Amino acid sequence: MNPEKPIRKNMKPAQRPDQRQKLGVGGSRQQEVNKVPGMATRLAAANMLTQIVDHKASMDDLVDPLRGHFEFLKLEARDQQLAKAILLTTLRQKNRIDHVLKKCWNRKPPQKARFLIHILETAAAQILFMDVPQSAAVNLAVSAVRNDNRTTRFASFTNAVLRGLSRDKDMLLEKSAGFSIFPDWMQKMLGRDFGKDKTLRMSAAVMLEPNLDLQAKPGASIDEEEMIALPGDGKRLLSNAMVQDLPGYDEGNWWIQDIAAAQPVRLLGDVRGKEVADLCAAPGGKTMQLAALGAKVTAVDISHRRLKRLEENLARTRLVADIVEADITTWQPNKLFDAVLLDAPCSATGTLRRHPDILWNTTPEDLTILAALQRQLIANAAKWVKPGGILVYANCSLFKEEGENLVSTLNLPNLRLDPILPAELPELEYCINGQNIFRALPYYLELQPPEKSGMDGFFAARFIVEN
Repeated sequence: MNPEKPIRKNMKPAQRPDQRQKLGVGGSRQQEVNKVPGMATRLAAANMLTQIVDHKASMDDLVDPLRGHFEFLKLEARDQQLAKAILLTTLRQKNRIDHVLKKCWNRKPPQKARFLIHILETAAAQILFMDVPQSAAVNLAVSAVRNDNRTTRFASFTNAVLRGLSRDKDMLLEKSAGFSIFPDWMQKMLGRDFGKDKTLRMSAAVMLEPNLDLQAKPGASIDEEEMIALPGDGKRLLSNAMVQDLPGYDEGNWWIQDIAAAQPVRLLGDVRGKEVADLCAAPGGKTMQLAALGAKVTAVDISHRRLKRLEENLARTRLVADIVEADITTWQPNKLFDAVLLDAPCSATGTLRRHPDILWNTTPEDLTILAALQRQLIANAAKWVKPGGILVYANCSLFKEEGENLVSTLNLPNLRLDPILPAELPELEYCINGQNIFRALPYYLELQPPEKSGMDGFFAARFIVEN
C-alpha cells in the first residue's frame, strides 16, 4: 500500500449501508455465476459504482485494503486492479457512456433497475475505452443480468444493447467526442464561474490519467530517469514505478504532493524559526514542506487515522512537528502563531483527475454547507494568528463559491487581503488571477509529452491579520 496515497478532504463520513440490501448483490443464482472467470471482478466494479452513484460513497473507502467493499476484498490482487480500472474508467466517462447507451437501446430501462444500469455502464466502459476483449465484456454482462433474480427479464435487452455498442463503437465514439465529463449541475456552475472554453478545457484535462508529483527536501535530489522537472523543487514521475522502490524513498528525501498543493506554503515566505499552524494537516504534505523549511510546525487534524499517516510520513522523512488531534471548529490553542495555513475541508473537485467519484457523490447542497463551514474556520483561524501575522486560506475546490466569491464577501475586519506577486511564484505566474489570488485549474502546466500535462485544481488567498 502506498503510505502517501492522496485522500479527499471531505466533511461527509464514509457511508456504509447494509451491503447485501443496498449494494446490488445478486440474487439466489449469483453464487454460481460468481464462479465464471472474470465475473466476480465485473460484479465488484458494478456494485462499487452503485455505492458511489446511488449512496454517495467514497472510492477510497471502497478500495481500502482493510475496510473496503466486501466483494472487492475477496478478489486476488490482479483482479482488484482490473475492478478498480473498470470503476475509474466508468466514473471518468460516465456522462459519455450514458449518452452512447441511449443511442443503443430501443426502450429505456426502469430507473429503479440500478443493478442493470450499472452493469451496462461498466460493460460499456470496457468496450469503448479499455483494452478488454469485447466479447468477454458482453458475455459477462449478459450472464450477470440473466442470473440475477431482479434483472433476468432484461438479459436479451442487455445482449442487444451491448452487441450494438460493439458493432457501432467507432461511429458512436466519433459522434460523442468532446462530451463533457461533468454532470449537468457541475457543468453549469463551472461555466458560470469560468466560461465555456475554460470548462471544456478542464473537462479534457480531468479525463487524463494523472501522474505522481514528488516534492523534495531543500537540497535533496530526486534521481530517476523517467521524470520531468517541475517549477520549484518538484518532479513528475512518468513511469508506473512503485514509489517505495524509487531512489531516496527510504532516506526520506521526498514525498508525494501535487505541484498545485505545494504552492500555498510558498505564500508564507521565509518560515525559518517561525511558529506555524497547519490546520487540516493530514496526510502531511504541507506539514513536511514547512518542517523542511525550518518552521516550528503544529499540525492539527480531526482524524486519528489520517494523523497516523502523517506520523509515518514524518518518521520516514526525518522531519519533526507537534501533532494535535482536534476539531478546529472548537479547538483552542494555548498560544498564537506567526502564521496559520488553513487547508479547509471542501468539495475536493480540484482532485477529480485522481478521484472521479467526486463527480457523482457530490451535490450542489454540499457546496452551501461547505462554504458556511469554511467561513467559520477562517474566522477561527484568524484568532490564532499574532497581530501582523499571515493567514493563508486554501482548498482543492474548483468552485468560486468555495474560493474567489467566498473571499470577496468575507466580513472580518481584522483580515486584510495580501496580494500575491508574480515574483513569488516563478514559472507559475499564470496561476495568479485578477484578484491577486492563487487559482490553479486542471489544464494548467503544459508539459511534454502533452498527456503528462495538468495539475490539481487549487485555490489559495493570503491575509495579513491586523490588530
